[in-house]
Amino acid sequence: MIGPGAQEKLGRWTPRFSPLMFKATLVVIVTAAFCVPLFILAIPYLELFNDMAVQPKGKAQSEYGLLQGAALIVERPPVAGTIPIDHYPYHLEGKDEKTAKIAEETLTNPLEPTMKVLEEGQKLFNYYCITCHGAQGDGNGPIIGPDLFPAPPSMHTDTARAFKDGKIFHIITRGQNTMPAHADKFTADERWAIIHFVRALQRAMNPTAEDLEK
Repeated sequence: MIGPGAQEKLGRWTPRFSPLMFKATLVVIVTAAFCVPLFILAIPYLELFNDMAVQPKGKAQSEYGLLQGAALIVERPPVAGTIPIDHYPYHLEGKDEKTAKIAEETLTNPLEPTMKVLEEGQKLFNYYCITCHGAQGDGNGPIIGPDLFPAPPSMHTDTARAFKDGKIFHIITRGQNTMPAHADKFTADERWAIIHFVRALQRAMNPTAEDLEK
């Protein structure tokens, strides 16, 4: 048995918690029970030196940073006199009829109208040209109509069918009337492939007697 003196001595060393301290301790324990496991799981993904991941980035069509007091432009023009690898600049400038005539007389389609070339031309035509020119090339695309965009001329007129490949290539490259230039959309070979597909459309919409016999 514990004597009265021992009980009094033990009572002085027994910790006494107030209700507020008990609640605070409980909150700390519960919080630690949730946070500590989450912290352990996050350890593999923590980066102490993340300068390569977190850094200023230049976004398209915007400015960033300062260089001697001037803002840096993200999309800067190429250095004068340089061209991209595998790029062959088109030598004829302008959209006038005289320049188009030069293209018509000097340029010829270097591609053979194989099935692969026609399929590539059809794919590119459907990506970029069909919206205005229509699936059949008759100038009745989905964005053409009253209060919308003016219709381009049909590719099946006698005038359009008489265009040589070089002139069509020039029109695709430099644009014509309200049609913008598409040199930045297609490579030279892709433009020639589209022309082969246009020829296939023209032949399908205006078959000869020989074509009908086949």
